[in-house]
Amino acid sequence: MAKRTVTSPRVRPFKVPIAQATVAGGFMFVCCTGARPDGTYALGDARAQTQQAIDNIRALIEEAGGSLRDVVKCTVYVTDRAWWAPMNEVYFANFAEDPPHRVSCIVQGLGSPDCLVEIDATAYLGEEG
Repeated sequence: MAKRTVTSPRVRPFKVPIAQATVAGGFMFVCCTGARPDGTYALGDARAQTQQAIDNIRALIEEAGGSLRDVVKCTVYVTDRAWWAPMNEVYFANFAEDPPHRVSCIVQGLGSPDCLVEIDATAYLGEEG
């Protein structure tokens, strides 16, 4: 099965060899934090970071020809239970209709101490992907 990587100029590039997103077999795998394209975070603002993470996911899926409606599964990571309600508010606003399957986790930390939210998404782009 062929796979391809997807990048977007609207998403902060990684400094390590990790794909921003990968398409294989009609599925797209993408994981984004709430980092802005310049690598900064809205400090202490789970709402803004959740929206930025979703905007980053959207940018990558659109680059592959899809949309957020194609997301079939998300795993959401938050670093504190205090961020749960603000994250959910933004998440549900973006996935209001026909929402994807979701797993949610509270973790002790993410890649940056400024990162409060990370979302791992799988989209189905069809057989042609």
